[in-house]
Amino acid sequence: MMEILNMGGYAAFVWPAYFFAVGLTFFLYKRSVKLLAKAEKTAKDLGLVEEKSKEIVLDQKQSV
Repeated sequence: MMEILNMGGYAAFVWPAYFFAVGLTFFLYKRSVKLLAKAEKTAKDLGLVEEKSKEIVLDQKQSV
């Protein structure tokens, strides 16, 4: 088991790369969710989106 975790002596390079990739992915996900919420709020404030459209989508999902 330790051989797998040691990764042939390259663990000092591989594990930090994995952690960096996972951390960056999480950061980008959270940032995207935040920007989407901001864009939705802006669209609603400008009158580009109606609340009825969400209700229609929910009704269509329930009828299927």
